[in-house]
Amino acid sequence: MKSIKGKMLIILLPLFAVMLIVMSLFSLQQSQNIITKQANEVANETLQAAIQNMNGDLDVIRGTALTISRSVTAIYFKADINVYQRMLSKIIQDNDMISGAGIWFEPFKGDPDKKYYGPYFYKDGDNVALTMEYSNKEYDYHKKEFYLNALNCTEPIITDPYYDPVSGTVMSTCSAPIFNNQDVFLGCVTVDITLGSIEQITSEITMGRTGTAMLTTESGVYLYSLDKAKAENGDNILNDPNASLAAMGANVLANESGSTEYLVGKKVYDVFYDTLPEVNWKLMLQIEDDELLEQVYRMMNIMIIITVVALVVGAVVIFLVINVITNQLAKVSVFAGELASGDFTIEPLSIRSKDEVGRVSNALNNMYSSNKSIIQGIAKESKDVNDVSTTLGAMSEELNAEFEKIRENMAVVNDAMMMTGAATQQVSASVADVNESVRGLAEETETTNNEVSRITKRAKEIQDKCKKAHDEAISIAKIRQTELEKANEKAEVVNEIETLAETISEIASEINLLSLNASIEAARAGEAGRGFAVVASEINKLASQTAEAVDRIKGTTNEIQTAFSEMAEGSGKLLKFVTDTVTPDYDNFVEVGHQYGEDAELFGRLANQIDEMTEMISNSMGEVNDAVASIAESTQDTSSKSAEITDSVNNVSGAVESVADMAQQQQGTANNLIEIVNKFKL
Repeated sequence: MKSIKGKMLIILLPLFAVMLIVMSLFSLQQSQNIITKQANEVANETLQAAIQNMNGDLDVIRGTALTISRSVTAIYFKADINVYQRMLSKIIQDNDMISGAGIWFEPFKGDPDKKYYGPYFYKDGDNVALTMEYSNKEYDYHKKEFYLNALNCTEPIITDPYYDPVSGTVMSTCSAPIFNNQDVFLGCVTVDITLGSIEQITSEITMGRTGTAMLTTESGVYLYSLDKAKAENGDNILNDPNASLAAMGANVLANESGSTEYLVGKKVYDVFYDTLPEVNWKLMLQIEDDELLEQVYRMMNIMIIITVVALVVGAVVIFLVINVITNQLAKVSVFAGELASGDFTIEPLSIRSKDEVGRVSNALNNMYSSNKSIIQGIAKESKDVNDVSTTLGAMSEELNAEFEKIRENMAVVNDAMMMTGAATQQVSASVADVNESVRGLAEETETTNNEVSRITKRAKEIQDKCKKAHDEAISIAKIRQTELEKANEKAEVVNEIETLAETISEIASEINLLSLNASIEAARAGEAGRGFAVVASEINKLASQTAEAVDRIKGTTNEIQTAFSEMAEGSGKLLKFVTDTVTPDYDNFVEVGHQYGEDAELFGRLANQIDEMTEMISNSMGEVNDAVASIAESTQDTSSKSAEITDSVNNVSGAVESVADMAQQQQGTANNLIEIVNKFKL
């Protein structure tokens, strides 16, 4: 067990240590990233604040130069030197950054001799002095940087700083162009500024204990550094003797903002930088790398202490856990040893854990229970086998006695088989007679089937003819009824004719009266109405003829109505006879034909059944004949086999004796099993 503890400690402790070290390194790396990110944020905020202040001061200078330029434009043709002096003196005195200001005009077109005219005003103690010493060909301000800048732009521009040995300060010049109302270039205004405030802002930039700032121009010339000689001498960072610092400067000048580093000996400085807008000056904040990583180093020491403590605590915990596991394994080992020795009287394991050891313990307990049950079963079965072997020996003796009885009975069976053979011959003769009768019945049944088929056919024909006659009678009755209805409708026309005749008779009577009146009037008219009297007479004749014709129409109409009535009555009686007498008779004929067909079908089915039964009887007689033949054959076979059965009984009797011997051997085996089982403690 101690070797297992040692192996587990050797494996787990290094693994635990490696995990702690990896976690510590990861934490340190994350901490370093966080600290670096925070340092970047702080440095950028500091640089942005300083740049904002510097740019604010420079914007004031640009605004001042632009104000002077506009003022000069407004008073260009009416101001003299005194006006310019009063204006510029106030501006110079009110701003500490301004050391002087000048107005540099283009050559006057009206006076070619005044090619150079550039009054310059500067601080002289508490006063502002004027000098014209720069208004000459030797100085030739038209070719100076500040003048060329103003000539090529419309907004104020600040030149690169330079060191002024007279004042002992770094200076720069802001120039702004002067245009008239027609946008004609008249010259420029310059405002000379000392960068003391810029240097002051730069010197006040700090970060931590070692963080300081430095400022260079766009080209890399020092404007401010802790080493003031670099700014006074106009040194360039790109030419610094420290190659690492020069490389850092090149990186800074090539980018707008970011971070980099350089070496001074073995010490690393982290540099954060940004660009001052418009002038493109580079402001840098440098800090020792050790100071930035100071918190990381402190955390690293704490992590080392935590790692050591964790290793010690882990070793103790691992040892305790392993000790618990090995103790459980020891119990399992003792239990397994007792089982191996055959002792099944011990108590099962009482380990209640649900880990692998617990599952092994449960498995051993299950094996213990199942094997104990099996061994107990073997012990019980061994006794049962012993008892069965004894019983089997006794039964073998009884079987031998029974086989003797079988031999005696087989002799009796042989005699019975001989008698059965004679009986089967008689049965075969009887079956032949039955078959002959069945064949006669089958022939009669076939004749009956043929007659039934013809009867069924005739019944079908009668049924179809009755059905057809029935349908035709019904159809004719419907047609005649329709024609009678139409005739009755036409009889109505006769009634209308009678009505018209009445109307015509009435009209004829009226015409007759009119003709009489006309005759009377014609008679009154005398000779003049003689022609009208002739017409009236003719009308009277026509009315009389019309009345006679109407009387004949009425007589004819009455005769027609009488004929229609008699025809309708006769047709009604005919239809009633067809409907009430003929149709039911046809229905009875159809029903009789149908019943006749069904009876024929019934006879057919009965004949078929008789035919089928005859065939079945024939088949059965054949089977009986075959069975009788088989019985006869089997009787002969039985007789021949009885001797073989007797021989088989003798053989089985010998086998039973062998079984008795095997039972004795099995009894010995059962005794051996009992001895083996007794070795286990149950």
